[in-house]
Amino acid sequence: MDKRTIIYTVLEKLKIYSGDSKITPELISSMIDTKRAMLLKSRFSRNSWNIPIEIKQEICMSLEHVDTISGFSLAGKTIKTSESIPKSIKIRGKDGPLLVRKEDGTTIPINIIPIERLPYVGNNKWTGMLTYACTDYDGKLILTSLSDKLKFLKKIRVTNVFESPEDVYSLECKDNNYSSTEPWDMEYPVESSMVDELIEMIVKDIFNTIRIPEDKTNDSDDARQG
Repeated sequence: MDKRTIIYTVLEKLKIYSGDSKITPELISSMIDTKRAMLLKSRFSRNSWNIPIEIKQEICMSLEHVDTISGFSLAGKTIKTSESIPKSIKIRGKDGPLLVRKEDGTTIPINIIPIERLPYVGNNKWTGMLTYACTDYDGKLILTSLSDKLKFLKKIRVTNVFESPEDVYSLECKDNNYSSTEPWDMEYPVESSMVDELIEMIVKDIFNTIRIPEDKTNDSDDARQG
């Protein structure tokens, strides 16, 4: 389902048909992202390995080699994305992508660590072949390994559950041309079984905030007149 359909379903339930209302489509759009994040954290906090594909997005990121990070020399062994990774929803406190793959789809096994640990990992024969990942202070994803496995990578595919899907559409690994499609008209990453609950949460919040009358009187009057 696209986001525009969700927005106007909420407006219909609220009986808002005028553009003069303070409850704007833009406000509801923001609430959709917020409530979606809440539902996903609640639903998958205990089984994050079972996140459905519908709510994931995959982005393609160019890479650049870096020589130093925070003053530590990592020449020839470290790469990072050329752009910042959009902010993700932390499920079970996980701070990193769900999956990283090469351009050809081959999975890159990664060990997610805080950036502060980066200079101290992979320094022995047992861990030197592993690949470590962390997020820099500017939001870029860093990958490092003492082996040469990262040396010739130019791009990677990063899968995650992002806070604001609209920030991700332009980065998605899609063959289709979405440049002429409005973000609200693109498929919104949410399970179909979650849509009704999402809508009801937003409607309830708005009712409680501005106390919109539920128009029960008008409905009953119409019934009597009919």
